[in-house]
Amino acid sequence: MSSVSGHTPFFSLPLEIQWWTIQCLCLRDQAAFLQTCHRARGIVEPLLYNRVYTKAGTHSDTIGLVDLLLRRPHLVNMVHTFVLDEFHPVAYRQLMAIEFPNLESIIMQHDGEPLKIDEEKRRFLNQLIKEQPNLTNLTFSIERENGSAVKLEEDDAILFRHRKLRRIRISFMDFSAFDQADADYFQHSGLKVLFVELCRYTFEALKRLVSPSTELQNVLIGHNGQLPLSEKSYPALLASAQESLRKLDLTWRWKIPLEDQGMDFTQFPNLHFLRVPPIYLLGSAYMDELALPDLIRTRFPPNLKMLLLENIVPRSIRVMDERGVVFPGYPPPGHTLELTLMPRDYQLIRFLITEKHQVLPQLKYVLMYYMEYMSNPSDLYPLAKENGITLGPLLATDYLNPLLDWLDEL
Repeated sequence: MSSVSGHTPFFSLPLEIQWWTIQCLCLRDQAAFLQTCHRARGIVEPLLYNRVYTKAGTHSDTIGLVDLLLRRPHLVNMVHTFVLDEFHPVAYRQLMAIEFPNLESIIMQHDGEPLKIDEEKRRFLNQLIKEQPNLTNLTFSIERENGSAVKLEEDDAILFRHRKLRRIRISFMDFSAFDQADADYFQHSGLKVLFVELCRYTFEALKRLVSPSTELQNVLIGHNGQLPLSEKSYPALLASAQESLRKLDLTWRWKIPLEDQGMDFTQFPNLHFLRVPPIYLLGSAYMDELALPDLIRTRFPPNLKMLLLENIVPRSIRVMDERGVVFPGYPPPGHTLELTLMPRDYQLIRFLITEKHQVLPQLKYVLMYYMEYMSNPSDLYPLAKENGITLGPLLATDYLNPLLDWLDEL
């Protein structure tokens, strides 16, 4: 109903109430209201373009987004988040050539083979890319069907050069060429979270991403195949975060270390959560029970509170069907294959429980993944309770991401 002045009473409400009301509408209705008049547009656009999505193969893909922003440049100031479902090698770089003063997050996740780009054009477009002054979160993932990493060139490092970044997640990329960039090329001194998943890199390339920050708290490095580096080099890679690092997830599926010398995390006093295959942390020497006391003291972070033992339970099970044919698979629902822990892993867990007060006095949790295939080591539970440790069997579907504040209070 129109008011005496000729304007709907809605426009006389405080802006916060207008926004609250409009947020109750679906996006289609918001867009329809936006087209009614200039005042409606001024109210709706900051909401509608706060978080921008693309849809590959439509007019709303990354090319369409760049075209929209060039036609309506005032929208640039309204964008806080991009959620891109494709990596278009030209349009993405054109998008990053625009400075977004309020952009805080980019989530780019591409499935399938990315489009090709001419080498000369790629270099030219990289030169136009601008640093996003308030970007704090960057996810960059291109997952090919064959799982192979997508190779980045040295000058592609500009795609990750944003000094206010607090969180980086990079997946399925080969960024080995970043080792040719200047040692101080990246400027994200306040980086707190770094996830590197199924990537290829050199020691110096990964160090370029890690070393700018002395505030790094949460690191995940995941690999399904053989590591690109010797396992013993990873503590040195993380040396700049010795004091700040509190969570380290080394989800490594390959069962054979490169050098079998273990890793020394004794200089990481605030590392409270560690997920790691024991063969990588301790080397094969942990098969000798008599070597365990020295190995624990010279490998584990001294104030560890939560240990998640990775890769001690088979993830690929061989099942025999009713005809006697053996094939990779899973046991029927409600059944277990009654597998047991390997003697070396059983002894390690038992030692950590019984000798906790001498070797890792802060330890509170010992966890194991993929326990749906195992018979529980029930004899260890009374020992764990007696020594103040929670022994936790986890299933493949369980996701563990302890909060830092909770870890501090343990």
